[in-house]
Amino acid sequence: MKQTMLRLALLFCVLTPLGVLHAEEGPTLKKVNISLDQTTLRKGLNVFTDVCMGCHSLRYMTWRDLMTYPEIGLSRQDVDDLRGDAPLSARMLTELSAKDAMDSYGIVPPDLSLIARARKGHGAYIYSILTGFEHDPKGRVPDGNYNVYFPGHRIAMSDPLGWLDHDSEDEADLKAQAQDVASFLTFVGEPHQVERLAIGKWVMIFLVLMTFVLWLLKRAVWQDVEH
Repeated sequence: MKQTMLRLALLFCVLTPLGVLHAEEGPTLKKVNISLDQTTLRKGLNVFTDVCMGCHSLRYMTWRDLMTYPEIGLSRQDVDDLRGDAPLSARMLTELSAKDAMDSYGIVPPDLSLIARARKGHGAYIYSILTGFEHDPKGRVPDGNYNVYFPGHRIAMSDPLGWLDHDSEDEADLKAQAQDVASFLTFVGEPHQVERLAIGKWVMIFLVLMTFVLWLLKRAVWQDVEH
């Protein structure tokens, strides 16, 4: 009897965490086409500086990087128009102070430099959050702070793109903005990924050719050996 109870207790301990993890899984993220072409990244940069940067920073990206990385490739004049009085070597930091953020939102908005890499779904997570604002069906969360894809559904960030006030004509534009900024933040999280992927393609071609050459060499070496 004691052994049976012990086995049941162990089984409960094993299965309970699995059940909790399953219960905490949120809705399936929306599918989005993350594009790292220059046009998309520049549009995403504009959305970030016009909307997101009011509260969020990119502490691992400098203004000079916007000229250095060819995937963005802004001119000096374009960067000067964006950075204002900040030096080129300065990080892309929001002007919102931590105190003002706490007074307004009750929390300091996170830095978004690595948000795409840190969240499951990567760019799809960002896109889903940006397009996931709805009216709370139970009326408990204020309009603008209820998000289908945020854990608990109550998010401190108010609806940044105005989804709750849009009409059908604006929806395509809002989705495009969300996709552009999701692509931009995906690039920021790993700026060398475009170059790495391009090099990786040639490495794979080299490995395939080398494998073929080694196979021919193996045949030449062993062709006169009896098996």
